[in-house]
Amino acid sequence: MQKGEVALSAVCVAFFSFMLTQAVALHGVGRFGEVGSGFWPLLSLGASTLLSVIWLISNLAKYSRKKGRAAEGSTPEDITEAWTRRRKVWLGLACLLVYIVTMPWVGFLLSSVLFILAFVLALDERRKTVLIISPLLITAVIIIVFAKFITMPLPRGVGVFAAFSRLFY
Repeated sequence: MQKGEVALSAVCVAFFSFMLTQAVALHGVGRFGEVGSGFWPLLSLGASTLLSVIWLISNLAKYSRKKGRAAEGSTPEDITEAWTRRRKVWLGLACLLVYIVTMPWVGFLLSSVLFILAFVLALDERRKTVLIISPLLITAVIIIVFAKFITMPLPRGVGVFAAFSRLFY
């Protein structure tokens, strides 16, 4: 475990904690049976803060175990593993950038399915069931929660993509 991973997890804890305190001001009181406008930010930021704290504790434990062992230097396996991790990060960022740029034209539905598929492939997942089910299931859950339950509009795309999106939401 590298110092950078410990630092990144600490930054995530600080960021999500700050955002959680800011979101408390959004929590409004709605009518009976309605979820207020501040509920979803509080829920997601609370979960993100909790998961970041767990991640930080895990990284600190791994770092202290590794630091406790004798320093052996870099082995070829360590160098290969570090390069593989960097490649995955850069491929993931490229997938995210393409997703953000294409979503307004292609629409949420198709761009999300393709993004999740590309991202899972960038993470070197090769099981066919995961490659088929993950993009469809994740996109369906997001559409159900946001487009149907919360009635939040999602990008539909332009032209034929908009017509395709209207079939689903």
